[in-house]
Amino acid sequence: MFLRYAYRKENGKLVLYLYKTTQFEFAQENLVIEDEPIQTLEEEAIHYIKENKLPLSFDKVYILIDGNIVKTIPKDQFSLEERELHQRKKNETTFLITLRDGDKEKQISLFQYLMGSLFANIPFPLHQESLKALVILYRTYALDKLNEVGYIEAKNSFITYKDPFIYKFTYLERFQEIYDKYKEAILKTKGLYLLSNGKPIKPYIHFVSSGYTKENKKDTYLVSKNSLWDMKAKNYLQQFFFSYSDLAKRFSLHQKSTNNLHKSYSKKEIACILGLPSFDFTCIEEKDGMTFLSRGIGNDLGLSLFGANYLAEQGFSYSQILAYYFQNIMMYQL
Repeated sequence: MFLRYAYRKENGKLVLYLYKTTQFEFAQENLVIEDEPIQTLEEEAIHYIKENKLPLSFDKVYILIDGNIVKTIPKDQFSLEERELHQRKKNETTFLITLRDGDKEKQISLFQYLMGSLFANIPFPLHQESLKALVILYRTYALDKLNEVGYIEAKNSFITYKDPFIYKFTYLERFQEIYDKYKEAILKTKGLYLLSNGKPIKPYIHFVSSGYTKENKKDTYLVSKNSLWDMKAKNYLQQFFFSYSDLAKRFSLHQKSTNNLHKSYSKKEIACILGLPSFDFTCIEEKDGMTFLSRGIGNDLGLSLFGANYLAEQGFSYSQILAYYFQNIMMYQL
């Protein structure tokens, strides 16, 4: 906290002096205590200037602690408005976003959004490097939607958000342990996001691949990659039996109209109609119906959670995991 200020002329330039008497660890300006990073001297100075509505006619700022000049901030190095916004974004616990859930909107921090997304979308315990990779994908999506439309939908085709604290009743005594694990993944990747050809990538994520991931001509950062270790997943191969009468009902073949008798369906459409966990399946015709052998869980696009976890256990870092499942990407930081 600054105790006072003064304007003085120095070599024809106007200097704003800000005075402190407290001790300050200069070499650790970005240490984190709980969820909040310690304010840098620049951040503190900007807040003080704006809060006290000081004239902006100065050419530079001197910060003095116990009578000694410890920091000089030339005015041309930052715009007060832009700098404050930049620092607010870097501090994800105070970077507020608009979350839209149906017809309701509320303001939450980016930190809370990332935390709630982790709680809502992780189906099994993940290695810390896998969690970091997920956080970066979630953050990339959040920043992209905020830039595009100014808000984030709580439920969308990629990520579901739920208030992280409702999971206290799910995990009970393990909640704090899981929360701390997720928190570490968020803080260790603070501000990191991904671009491909100058545009944010979409967070394509699935639980278990069919043994390889698929490419997508529209989003060229999606490539076909071997993920054979996914075949070790518990629910990699699942079978579902449907009687012919059930199939006729689901595909509306019982109706008098014969339109559907000659209609062709894609594998995606069939999987959605039958509720199969994957678009990769094989049909076995039997006497009383058909058995569908489904491989993997999800659409095989992007990052496989099971595969990413396997790579992390083999020593891959979060950046190596992301580079394996997505091509031509660059990582940036707020």
